[in-house]
Formats: sequence, C-alpha cells, structure tokens
Amino acid sequence: MGTLAQLKARIASDLTRDDLTSQIADVIGDAIKYHQRERFWFNTTRTKTFNTVPGQVEYGAAALDIIPNIVRIDAIFLPQNQSIYPLDRYEPGDFEFLEGGSTGGGKPTSFTYIDQAIRLWPTPNAVFQMRMHCFYKLPYPADDDTNAWTDDAEELIRTHAKMLLYLDLIEDDENAARMQSKIPVLLEALRRETSSRTSTGVLQGTDF
Repeated sequence: MGTLAQLKARIASDLTRDDLTSQIADVIGDAIKYHQRERFWFNTTRTKTFNTVPGQVEYGAAALDIIPNIVRIDAIFLPQNQSIYPLDRYEPGDFEFLEGGSTGGGKPTSFTYIDQAIRLWPTPNAVFQMRMHCFYKLPYPADDDTNAWTDDAEELIRTHAKMLLYLDLIEDDENAARMQSKIPVLLEALRRETSSRTSTGVLQGTDF
C-alpha cells in the first residue's frame, strides 16, 4: 500500500525528472479531483455516522467531515432500540414545505441535502446517531498517508497525472496520447471491480 510521497517519487522516476516536484504534486491533485466525481467501491460507505444535537436542524462538516464532500446520499438510517428506521428523502424545495409546517421537535424521519449540509425533520429533540449510506469525494491524502487514490487507483492516478505533465508542461504529444489511451482501460477495470463488489444480481435504474 503506497503513500502519496511514494506516488510522487514513482512519477518522477517514470519521467526520469527530478525537477518537477511541485508540478507533480499539482497534477496528482488535478487527477484525483477529476476522478473524485465517479462512484467506486472505495468512495462508497455505510460506516459514517454523526450525532444530532437537540434543537439543531442542519449538519455539516462540524458534525462529520465528509458531509460537505458528499456526492450522493443513498440513505440515512436511525438505529434505535434494536431497530433501524430509514429516513425519507425530500428534494430541497419539497423539504421547505415540510419544514415550514413543523410544530415541534422529535425523532427525525426525513432529510434533505443542500448547501453541502444535511437538514433533518422534525428538528431533533434529543441526541440520535444517524448512519449514512453515501458516495463522497475521497480526499487527497497527506504526503505520508495512503488511501485508495495511492493504492487501488494508484495506476489510474499516476497515468492521468503523467498525461497532464506530458500535455501541458513537457509538451510531448506522443507520450501524452499514450497515457491518454491507457486511462479508459484502467478506469474500466475499476468500474468492473466496483460492479463485482457492489452488484446484487438485480437490475437497478441509474440516476440519469
């Protein structure tokens, strides 16, 4: 399992260049930012939870650091008394009418996501632990850290980063095209693995 520092060193070695330290860091960030938008098995989770605060409707980064980086909330559950209660999802506009008709607090039964925050209804009147199933933007790791971008998706990020360097800095169109041709193959391999890991065997509709 490689670290971000090892990924930077690998790219410098591949290019046989030791004078591109800051540029390599920049293009790795650009490559990660580009692929953060896609759902893989490693940026989909059911382990993230946050606790409500009595009287508080909205929950952002202070409640859970990934909340501002959520791309899609599949579901929110409230585990309580050995039971699990799913919350109803509302579009932000519909939630306005729901929230406007509120007459008091209680156990949350509904949610929406807007302004990079989760809003709950009814307003929590106690501390409840909320568990999410969601797809979020896995962040850029620290230099001595590792995550899926430097492990499972390392070759994809390394190839994409080298394409950007060849294209925009080194101005080597032939090698840029060679890297570009590899990206769909690497991406498809990750998509197939994601499908294998998450497939239920039942056909499901997409979000588009």
